[in-house]
Amino acid sequence: MSAKQESGDRRPDSADAVAAYLASTRYEALPKSVVDAAKAGILDIIGCILAGTGCDEVAKIGEMVDAWAGKPLCTLIGRGRKASPEGAVLYNASATHQFDFDDVHDRAPCHPSSTSAMPALAMAEVRGGVSGKAYIAAVAVGSDITSRVSAAIRGNVHDYPWFRAPVVGLFGATAAAAHVLGASREQHLNALGLALPMVGGTFASLQHPGSNVRSIRDGLAYRNSVVAADLAMRGVCGDREVFDGPFGFFHAFFGGQYDRDTFVAGLGREYETDKVSLKPWPSIRHLHTTLTAVLDIMQQRDLRFADVKKVEVVVGKTNRNRCGPVELGSIPALRMDLLGNLPFAVANAILHRDVRLAVYREPALADKVVREALPKVSWRYDAAMDGPLTFERGLVYITTASGEQIKGECRHALGHPENPMSEERRHAKFRLCAEAAARPPAPARVQEIIEAVERLETLPDVAALASLIA
Repeated sequence: MSAKQESGDRRPDSADAVAAYLASTRYEALPKSVVDAAKAGILDIIGCILAGTGCDEVAKIGEMVDAWAGKPLCTLIGRGRKASPEGAVLYNASATHQFDFDDVHDRAPCHPSSTSAMPALAMAEVRGGVSGKAYIAAVAVGSDITSRVSAAIRGNVHDYPWFRAPVVGLFGATAAAAHVLGASREQHLNALGLALPMVGGTFASLQHPGSNVRSIRDGLAYRNSVVAADLAMRGVCGDREVFDGPFGFFHAFFGGQYDRDTFVAGLGREYETDKVSLKPWPSIRHLHTTLTAVLDIMQQRDLRFADVKKVEVVVGKTNRNRCGPVELGSIPALRMDLLGNLPFAVANAILHRDVRLAVYREPALADKVVREALPKVSWRYDAAMDGPLTFERGLVYITTASGEQIKGECRHALGHPENPMSEERRHAKFRLCAEAAARPPAPARVQEIIEAVERLETLPDVAALASLIA
C-alpha cells in the first residue's frame, strides 16, 4: 500500500489527470495564444538545432547515428538524411542546446520546445500523414506538461542535485511523442510510466569544465521519450503512481517538495505554453535580465563601445556563481561554460551592442572580448538581489566616457511574454542560426522554412516541413 493510501488520501495519481488531458486535447481546443506560442517555439528550436549542427559533439553524434543505421524514418535536421526515431531525436535534440539559445520558462525553469518539438516530429514521421495542426497540438501539450512539472517543484532549481531541464522535460517529451501518435488515455498513462525509470541527469556537468554533457543532455534524455511512447502504443505497461507515489517522480527526485495543484489544476483550460520566453541572445537565461538592462541603456542613449568607460553589475547569490574569471583561449573547448559567464556576456554586449553568436564560435572574437571589453566590466554582490526565483532581476550601472553614471534595471528579460521579441527579431534570429549550420541552407530555403512554420496549421502533412529542414 502506498503512503498516500495509508494516510487516507485516495486521490488518483496526478498521472491519471495528465493522461486524460493529453488524450482529450486537440488543436481545435487550443487558444490562439497557445497555437502562436507553439509555432514560435517550433521555428525557434529548428533554428537552434541548425546552429548546433556546426559543433563538434553534434557531428560526432551524427557519425554514430549513421554508423548504427536503423530504419531511416525520421529527419536529421540539416544533415540531409534520415535515421531511426531514437537516432533522430538523439541527434536533433543534442543540437538544441549547443549555444544555450533555446526557449525557457522563466517562472518554471525548463526548456519547453526542446522537449516537445523533436520527439513529436520524429513520431509524426513514423506515423505518417500527420497534419500541421496535430503537430502543433502535440508540441503545445508537451511544452505545457514540461512547464507544469517544473512549476510544481518547490524552491530554487539549485536546491536539488538534478539538472532540472532534462529531468522534468522527459515527461513533456513523452507526452508530445505519444500525443502525435494518437495515444488513448491508457496509452498515455503507460507512456508516462515507462518514462519514469528513464529519468536522469545531475548538475555534475556544471562542476567539470569542458564536459559535453551539458550541451547534449537533451539528446541523451529525450531519445527515451520515443521509446516510451512507442512501447506504450504497442501495449507495454508502465509503472503506476508516476508522480505522487512514494517511488514516483516528485518523491524520488525532490523529496516530496512539490505542489500537486500547481501541477494539475486547470489542465485543458490554462496553458503554460504561451508563458514561455524566447531567448534573444545565446547564453544561459540567468544572464538575460542583466543583458537586457545593459543593451536597453546602450540603445536608448545611442552608446558605442568607446562611450562606455565601465559597467558595474550587481548580482545576488545565484548570479554570483556566474561571475568567474575568463581566460584567453576559452573557445572552443569551454564554450558551454562561457555561455554561463555573466561578465563575459556583458563584455560581448558592450563591444558589439549585441551578444553575438559568432563570439562563442570563433576563438579570435572571444579573445578580443576578453582583452578589450572584459576589463571594463566589474561586479559586486548585494544580498538585496537575492530572491525566491531562480532567475534574478537585472541591475547595472554604466559609467560613460564623459563621467555620467546611468542606472539600468530589468525584471522581465527581452523575450519574456511581458517583454516579447518582435516577429522581425524572431525571424532574424532564425536566419542567424541557419547561417551557423554545418550546411547552411540557402536564403531562399530559410525563407521557405519560416513561411512553412508560420502557416503550419494549413499543412496537410508535417512531412512537408521535415523535407525543408533536412
